[in-house]
Amino acid sequence: MRSAILSTLAIGALLGSGAVAAPAAAGTSSSCAGAPRTPVTSGAVFSEPVGGDPVAIVSRLCDLVRQTPAGAGIRIAHFVMSGTAGSEFAAELLKAHERGVRVQVVLDGDARGKAVAERLAAVLGTDTSAASFAHVCSGPMSGGTAACVGDKGQHNKFYLFSRTGGASDVVVQSSANLTNLNSTTYWNNAVVLAGNRRLHEAYASYFADLAAERKSLDYDRVVRTGAAGGSVRAHFFPSAEGDPIVEALDGVSCRDGAPIRVGMSEWDGYRVAIAERLAELAREGCTVQVVAGVLDAEVEAALRAEPRIELRTLSSGSALPGRIHSKYLLVDGWVYTGSHNYNQTSLRRNDDTLLRLNNKAIHAQFVANFDRMRAAAAS
Repeated sequence: MRSAILSTLAIGALLGSGAVAAPAAAGTSSSCAGAPRTPVTSGAVFSEPVGGDPVAIVSRLCDLVRQTPAGAGIRIAHFVMSGTAGSEFAAELLKAHERGVRVQVVLDGDARGKAVAERLAAVLGTDTSAASFAHVCSGPMSGGTAACVGDKGQHNKFYLFSRTGGASDVVVQSSANLTNLNSTTYWNNAVVLAGNRRLHEAYASYFADLAAERKSLDYDRVVRTGAAGGSVRAHFFPSAEGDPIVEALDGVSCRDGAPIRVGMSEWDGYRVAIAERLAELAREGCTVQVVAGVLDAEVEAALRAEPRIELRTLSSGSALPGRIHSKYLLVDGWVYTGSHNYNQTSLRRNDDTLLRLNNKAIHAQFVANFDRMRAAAAS
């Protein structure tokens, strides 16, 4: 039955990631070929289309898969895999499966990733009780996407490794889809967190609920854990009420002119309260800088109405300097990132994740990435 569903449903391909000054054509981006072997430690990875590595995230993911030993497990919840980038990554997963790695994948029901989804299902099977499988969310379809828990899209982009490269309980939370545009002209980020068993188990529990399609528009699970370098909190969606970003900003003090940096792919009028709170904080003395992609008019108006907010845009899509596809907030030493856009669907309807951490080294990496995006963006 699931095979029949897979033949008619497929996976969606958003976009995201970067390319160097002269990116490869979107249809021919290579991502896994030549990926270097890198020690598995906690830190951030950025795909940057101007002056950076456009395939950094996909290369890192392929390396992690290659370093996963037989007997270990990989679990992936992903919105879309398509094109060269998605195909190369899928090939690495199938190689891992052949050498005895348990590979489990949950994908959105968007049709743009159909070829990769069916390729994975043909080898891994579709039985979610098995050691390996590929599961496409059955929906129902909504606007071309299909969620497993919510009622819109399975928008997650996370990867779990029981062991890889000598490290255990590795969680990778990314903003990037595995598509060619994600490997050419989109700005994206990923966070690798190694050795945190509680965090790995929290993500694994959410993954199990996705695979079992335990439907709920108020899933709203929050797990907090300590970690080397700082604490971590994972928030799994959809949620029926509240807004964790507004709540985070409500706790910010501007006594010392605290810097607030927002890099956001999509921001709609349903979440205008975030923009309004940023304007209040700017008036209170915080330094507020925003690099945005797709903004509703109501949100843009709220940001531009406060002259002390610096708003720049990266929304040129397939042309350099590219489009921001990252979704993050940097404030008070905290990093809020994940697959969670500032829109209604990510909050109320999507299967999505928001990760919060206060690791100083990772925060510094994000600040440097933000400064590079800001330099490339239009005011």
